[in-house]
Amino acid sequence: MYSELTEEGWRVEPPTVVTESLVRTTSCVVAVLLLLTGCATALKREGQCLASLAPEFLSAQEELAQLEASWHELLRTTNTDLVSPFALLTPLPGSLRGSASSAASGSHLSERDRMDRQRLARRAVEEAYSKLMEARARHLPTLGWYDKVYERVRTRMEEEEILSDVRLVLMTSPALIFYPIIRWNIHSVVWDDTDPDAESDPVTQYCTDRLSKVAVSADPLTGVSAE
Repeated sequence: MYSELTEEGWRVEPPTVVTESLVRTTSCVVAVLLLLTGCATALKREGQCLASLAPEFLSAQEELAQLEASWHELLRTTNTDLVSPFALLTPLPGSLRGSASSAASGSHLSERDRMDRQRLARRAVEEAYSKLMEARARHLPTLGWYDKVYERVRTRMEEEEILSDVRLVLMTSPALIFYPIIRWNIHSVVWDDTDPDAESDPVTQYCTDRLSKVAVSADPLTGVSAE
């Protein structure tokens, strides 16, 4: 408030009043911006984590597909040999060729030759299956984390799509001041009352650790000890 001398006398200007609604609106806008920044940061982090996992995931899927196809082919061939005596007259596939005992000349095979061939076929199937199981166990962490991070990113995007529609409706409305409350309610429903941004969250921990390792490995100076 201030006073000024005029021809009519002293004029007193009323003080500038900051209304309570203006304060609430300003606070709400700031809160909305902070919330949006937090969502964008989390989605960016998890998106980068998913992208870093993608090459390993694709490589694992390709290796497993090849090993499984090889196992199924050997299994099919072995089953055919067991049920069809005529199959014993055909050459052995791939890794089995040359491993069995020499067949008797002509169209007749001795019982011993047949048993040797079946034994070698079963061994090849067992070895193929063992390789497949070993590869599955080796790639299990990569496949498991890829699925978890993918699901996290998908849920984040679904939540953001819902919130975008809400913001579009409320942006020009006085009800904007209720956006933090609405957002929290939507967040609780989408995440089933869990906090994906908590430091103790497994996916958050995994992505934070993985991205820090990726950043270190990408640094050309990493691993060069100072002498």
